[in-house]
Amino acid sequence: MAVRILATVVSLGVLLLCVTGCEKSNAAAEKQTAAPVKVEVAAPIEQDVTDYQDFTGRLDAVESVEIRSRVSGYLTKVAFDPSIELGAEVKAGDLLFEIDERPYQNALASAEAQLGAAEAQFKTASAELARTEELVATKAATARDLERDVGRKAEAEAAIKSGTAAVAQATLDRGFTKIAAPIAGRISRPLLTEGNLVTPGTGTLTTIVSVDPIHVYFDIDEPTLLTLQKQVRDGQLAGPQKEEIPLLMGLANDSGYSYQGKLDYVENRVDPNTGTMRVRGVFPNPKPDRGPRALAPGLFARVRLPLGKPHKALLVSERAIGRDQGQAFVFVVSAENEVVYRRVKLGTLHDGLRVILDGLQASERIVVNGLQRVRPGAKVDF
Repeated sequence: MAVRILATVVSLGVLLLCVTGCEKSNAAAEKQTAAPVKVEVAAPIEQDVTDYQDFTGRLDAVESVEIRSRVSGYLTKVAFDPSIELGAEVKAGDLLFEIDERPYQNALASAEAQLGAAEAQFKTASAELARTEELVATKAATARDLERDVGRKAEAEAAIKSGTAAVAQATLDRGFTKIAAPIAGRISRPLLTEGNLVTPGTGTLTTIVSVDPIHVYFDIDEPTLLTLQKQVRDGQLAGPQKEEIPLLMGLANDSGYSYQGKLDYVENRVDPNTGTMRVRGVFPNPKPDRGPRALAPGLFARVRLPLGKPHKALLVSERAIGRDQGQAFVFVVSAENEVVYRRVKLGTLHDGLRVILDGLQASERIVVNGLQRVRPGAKVDF
């Protein structure tokens, strides 16, 4: 009985080994006969690139003015209408508002009359002083008479100075009834219309912001700041002027960076709460043949800050890069057309191509289309 059981066990073991061997043999045969996977491959592109950092910022005017009245009176004229032209602009010196000037014209006339009276008194006092001096010389007048006439002349002279100042002030007040644009730029709507009473305390009548050039403000991180400072010291900046740092900028609806400017201001300290420093760029903003200028204060901006000079780099398509638990990799095709898993270190993006800093050679081929259909060790065809 024991012999029969032992024979049965041996038979089952031999059968299991045969089945396992057949499965392995079939898997090996299947692997040998599997058709290569169709993929697209390409070699990395080698070209000159410039490293950069991207930031977000806001545009702001170089100059901004709130127009207010310096004198009191009724508005008699609003000399501009921003609704006529989209993005209406004014030139420095253009008339914006007029206030009723008649009270100030009367005040000027009164001041001029008082000045004339003071000048007449001065003329009379001068003549009397001259006669008194002659009489004192012949002892026909006393020293007290001379002192009196000298005082009268001094009073008349002071009255002339006071009258001159009053005329000047009245002239200024009359001039302030015509409010002109102090700067050239884009003007907002008038906040008061004709017939309203305005005073120096009324507040803003309108605002003007300069438009060309225009500033962009953004915050750069501490490592980028230190890199920039080192490049300035080492002379590695690519700007046309000495120690000039170029900038590129794009708006919210731009796919690229079509505006070129430069960095023109850096704050004097790093914000310890954020580890960043506020910086400013300046960009030209010429007026087009039609419509308003492209850049306006308050717009959101994407700012690109080039770092250093152009250098040789390898670039691959973004489609060729896979991610595995946060690690970037590519599939390299060997000389035997087998797929090899390769981790790479990524750099910046340039026109849809990603810079590969480490892990890839210029002579190697990589899979650029079909990453989901292949695995390491698989045969590929292209």
